[in-house]
Amino acid sequence: MCHLIGDYVLQNDFIASTKGSNRYHMLVHSILYCVPFALVFGVDIRLLIMLVGHFIIDTGKARYNYINYVQDQVYHYLYLAIYLI
Repeated sequence: MCHLIGDYVLQNDFIASTKGSNRYHMLVHSILYCVPFALVFGVDIRLLIMLVGHFIIDTGKARYNYINYVQDQVYHYLYLAIYLI
């Protein structure tokens, strides 16, 4: 649920349309993505790992088109598995 809320609910249309061309907007999106995790699990080093991982994965998809939507989601859920370990 944290992933769904952070990646979809907390991302407005403006951020979604500009995060590929604006690194600051990608950073804002990545920080907002981490908010539900921080509220549920607290703040620790895993949150920083999630932030960096999300930034890298979404940049690969939104800015460089290295990965598609399915790969993007698979990578995010792999990060979630690491986060929850």
